[in-house]
Amino acid sequence: MHAAGPFRRAAGDFSSFCNDRGGAAGHPGRGVRNGVLRLSLGAVSLGWAAGGAGAFPLIDPSNSDQVPQGTELATPDAQDLKHQLQLSDSLAAPPGGGWTIVPRLDLQEMFTDNALQANSPRQWDLATYLSPDIHIAGNTPRLQLTFDYAPALSMYARTSSLNSLTQQMDGIGLVTVVPDLAYVDLRALAGVHNIYGGIGGLGTVGATGQAVGSLQASVPGLAGTSAGLTRSDDVQTNSFGISPYLLTELGDWGTGKLGYSLNVTASDRLTGFAASPILSGSGPNAATLISNEEVAHWGSGDWLNPVQNSFDIDLMQSQSTYGGNYGLNSTAAPAPSQSYSSTRNFITDKISWQINRVVQMFASGGHEYIVYNTTGGLNVDDLTWSAGTTLTPDPDTFLTVSYGHLYGYDSLTVNGRYAVTGRTTLTVSYGSSTGTQLENLQSQLNLATAGSNGTLVNGANGGQLFAATNALPVQNGVFRYDTFAAGLQTLLDRDSFAVNVFDTTQTRQGAGSASSNGKVLGVTASWQHELRADLTLSAAASYSMQNGISGIGGPGNSNSEAVSAGLQYQISDTVGASLRYSLFARQANTTAYTFYENMLILGISKTF
Repeated sequence: MHAAGPFRRAAGDFSSFCNDRGGAAGHPGRGVRNGVLRLSLGAVSLGWAAGGAGAFPLIDPSNSDQVPQGTELATPDAQDLKHQLQLSDSLAAPPGGGWTIVPRLDLQEMFTDNALQANSPRQWDLATYLSPDIHIAGNTPRLQLTFDYAPALSMYARTSSLNSLTQQMDGIGLVTVVPDLAYVDLRALAGVHNIYGGIGGLGTVGATGQAVGSLQASVPGLAGTSAGLTRSDDVQTNSFGISPYLLTELGDWGTGKLGYSLNVTASDRLTGFAASPILSGSGPNAATLISNEEVAHWGSGDWLNPVQNSFDIDLMQSQSTYGGNYGLNSTAAPAPSQSYSSTRNFITDKISWQINRVVQMFASGGHEYIVYNTTGGLNVDDLTWSAGTTLTPDPDTFLTVSYGHLYGYDSLTVNGRYAVTGRTTLTVSYGSSTGTQLENLQSQLNLATAGSNGTLVNGANGGQLFAATNALPVQNGVFRYDTFAAGLQTLLDRDSFAVNVFDTTQTRQGAGSASSNGKVLGVTASWQHELRADLTLSAAASYSMQNGISGIGGPGNSNSEAVSAGLQYQISDTVGASLRYSLFARQANTTAYTFYENMLILGISKTF
């Protein structure tokens, strides 16, 4: 949807000053408002800023110039980093618009001492991973697109039952049907994760782009070609969305938006050799979510400054279908499938007051109606409210804090980004939402935008997405999610550091088994160092902890780690080779789920 580029504005979800650097690619000058307050149109309530379930796509041409895209470096710094194998800038549309299309082929050979990831008996094996990748980045007057597709073939020499073909994909596109009026937002996501969660939080959901088939020892690269994710425990998850909408500005009077969104999300355990790019969502181990959403928005224009008002209506109808053996129940005796509908309606009015250049205060009120027609049920018919402030001390830093009543309970919401230096950024978010695991994934995709390295990032602050999806065990049910996420990234002349932390508490809503409640904590860290222009040293570590989560066939309370270190040598402009060592381990209360695995991986990649 957005071409990669320098950091333009850390604006937050709802309001901010726009600086005078100009707009996003394809919309020059949109950001020039001389510090006039503008309202983001992507959400109905403050809860959505933290990833609340079921949100219409957050980013549109009215606020695309406010999306954090990465740290902006001064010209000498950018020149110093030009040999860092695209550590700061990755594949993007050409400057000034056009297309970048990069085919790539990754081949990796792996030796493992525990192919089945079993406590005992341990079985060594040799595996071949082959991943063709196509990356497309486009920026034209009618289409902005970032798309990456990389199916991964895994072939084992001794344990053929682990052979698989999985799907990795992400894509965000914006089609301009009628300039300044009619648009279509397109989104796609596919990835693999462990049915029991953990394994250091590894998974390829949201880890596409250059992370797929990555020869470097990055945390996403550990699972980029499914290395270390065995088919017996894999779950393939796909999500697709199309959202046509009308968006118009009536000068200083205001901005109106009217839209519809169709989203289909499906998940299925890998019981056969190949996972389809489009899952059917049928079968005893499968789940599917189909949602229809209608939104209407009106935001006042500059004539009310320094006071602004916005009014939103959001209506969603969903149909969920679960196989009787879905998720942690997949090892149980066959059970009948279930299907149920749900409704989520929000009406919200929000008033903002820009006190000065730095401080904005806001308050909102409205009504919510949430019904899940499932066993045990969930019914919320309630008034909503919130109050908070947004602090914008400089163009590259913001913090929004609010407290309110949403989804039937009171909760705190925090969202921010801090430019510590010109090379270091810190992101933070905290919030609560209610929904199923597939709804939570769908909401994260609607919150996503394309980051400067081609992967999907949080459109509100540039932080991480999908961490909980990769770390949580797969379960059926309606949950409350309380999620904290923070990330720190630093770019030096020859080094790149990144640390991400997330903490998610999952609480069953309505009647249901309390064993579904639990907490997942994850920490990932990575480092890349340029030894010389053609040789890079990299290392990564990931830790995840599950507490209170159990179920039939699940490990229950457990800790898991993933560690990797490697060298990458650039043979030519288009050919690279790598050697890396990785260790996966899990310690569980149930001995059968405790294991460790050592892997040595030799890889080669070719870019065409």
